[in-house]
Amino acid sequence: DGDLSGSAGVFVEPSKARAASAPRERGGPQRAAPRRARPKAGAAAPTPSKPSGRTTTPAVTPESLNARAEAALDAGRFADAVEPLRQALRLRADYADAQYNLGFALYSLGRAEEAVEPLRRASALDAQDADAPVYLGAAYAKLGRHAEAAAAYEQAARLSPRNAEVLTALGVEHQAAGDRERAVAAFRRAVALAPDDAETQFDLGEALYASGKYAEAAEAFAHVTRVAQMHADAHENLGDSYRALGRWPEAAAAYRDAARLKAGDAGVLQKLGYALGRDRKWPEAADALKKAVALRPAETDAAVNLAWVYNNSGQPRLAIETLKPLVAARPDVVPALFNLGTAYGRLAQKGAKNDAERRELFGEAAATLQQVVRLRADWPEAHNNLGVALGNLGRFKEAIAAHAEAVRLKPDYAGALFNLAYAYKKSGDKKKALETHRRLQAVNPGMAERLYSEIK
Repeated sequence: DGDLSGSAGVFVEPSKARAASAPRERGGPQRAAPRRARPKAGAAAPTPSKPSGRTTTPAVTPESLNARAEAALDAGRFADAVEPLRQALRLRADYADAQYNLGFALYSLGRAEEAVEPLRRASALDAQDADAPVYLGAAYAKLGRHAEAAAAYEQAARLSPRNAEVLTALGVEHQAAGDRERAVAAFRRAVALAPDDAETQFDLGEALYASGKYAEAAEAFAHVTRVAQMHADAHENLGDSYRALGRWPEAAAAYRDAARLKAGDAGVLQKLGYALGRDRKWPEAADALKKAVALRPAETDAAVNLAWVYNNSGQPRLAIETLKPLVAARPDVVPALFNLGTAYGRLAQKGAKNDAERRELFGEAAATLQQVVRLRADWPEAHNNLGVALGNLGRFKEAIAAHAEAVRLKPDYAGALFNLAYAYKKSGDKKKALETHRRLQAVNPGMAERLYSEIK
């Protein structure tokens, strides 16, 4: 009953799957040259007539300027295409092919902001053109204008409903714009067209995870691991999905695969240690977390979790050895202080060699937990654990104050009510002990029954 709040401290959950962050940047449409880089079928170039005995200069027309630009685009000389196309559009602003080619050239030169207007006009001039809105969407995406990019890709998808690449890009932009439902719908359509495309399945998994649909996300990531067994991110995100579902053995298995593919990745090892710890596989959890600590000694969460594993597995001395150097260097890391105070209390209760060592260890626990409550005054568990340490030192007035604060912060906190009643009894205030016992009865009758024999 005197165990420090019935837990072994703080176990810090690792960061979530990559789906929780911004979607991966897309490179835009993968096309070597614009759709209209060559003359349309049956469009023979006109042959200018030459009056007898005279030489004529061919007229400069929008079509001839566009043809010159298309030759440059074919050769990959995008900069050489820009000026002829601008001239063509000064002569004929409603020339859809030239607008498209100018937008394509500017996009290819990395000038996405300038590419937007000609691509927008090309799309408006030719409502059946499926290519212009694709590049328009890609230009908006480069500029971070994700809602506009999604609108452009929506238009392209209506014109080319079986283009999986466009649907994937549409999903990415909906995701970036925060429209998770539409992102999932677009990725599902893309996956239906290309079920074995690992990256599209991965994108679907990310969108499902971000939407809180963890079981479906797990299915998508599992599919990726089957069609692309070396896809390390898919194994890691599969583990994250199982972790969100509380399916610890499956999460650990996925993280093991990710750790094998991402050798030396401290983040994956920390996730593996966390899943194994939740599954109470103490030696394996400790091994993974020790490796994570060795790889990133400045990272505090792995050390905090390693100490939690040691506390849970009856090794508080190892927890103390792990955390003492950390809190000496970083006295502001509250979870580390909490777990260190818990370890001192655990060792005092179950591992002290004599009364002198027991008091010394409870003193360390009290001092450490007092640091915690100074930094996190709103933490009921810290106040409760501090009360346990103070009570074991015979400082009952201070223990009562600590437990009472824990109950004030969390009125239904059964462990704190139990300890508060016990501290009242030890201080000689039987009346308040019984009053607190009645409060505990309403919260946890079984615990109240155990307490009564101690305070009656």
